[in-house]
Amino acid sequence: AATGVYPPQVKVYELSELSMKFERHMDCETVQFEILSDDYSKMAFLQADRTIEFHAKFGTYYKTRIPKVGRDMIYDKHNCDLVVVGSTNEAYRLNLENGRFLKPYSLLSSGANAIDQ
Repeated sequence: AATGVYPPQVKVYELSELSMKFERHMDCETVQFEILSDDYSKMAFLQADRTIEFHAKFGTYYKTRIPKVGRDMIYDKHNCDLVVVGSTNEAYRLNLENGRFLKPYSLLSSGANAIDQ
């Protein structure tokens, strides 16, 4: 998968077949994205306007806002948490199984540009 800035869009490619599966246009620039399933059917996009946009095979499924601007995001498959870091000393956790925000992790720094498992 690849994202573009102008116009904001995502394109998903099948490299074994050398073909493009689909492309979708979005309302805002994508900062980071995560593929949530083993195939391309479920994806989450961290947008520049503080939203996380969830996509299924048919298109946009749901949008939610985070409290502060996000810079990076990672999906923890073990507990179904989507962890977002950014311009604050907290790492926001969105539990996708329950569909709600959990208590954020506290960071030692005043902000984070990247997160890794």
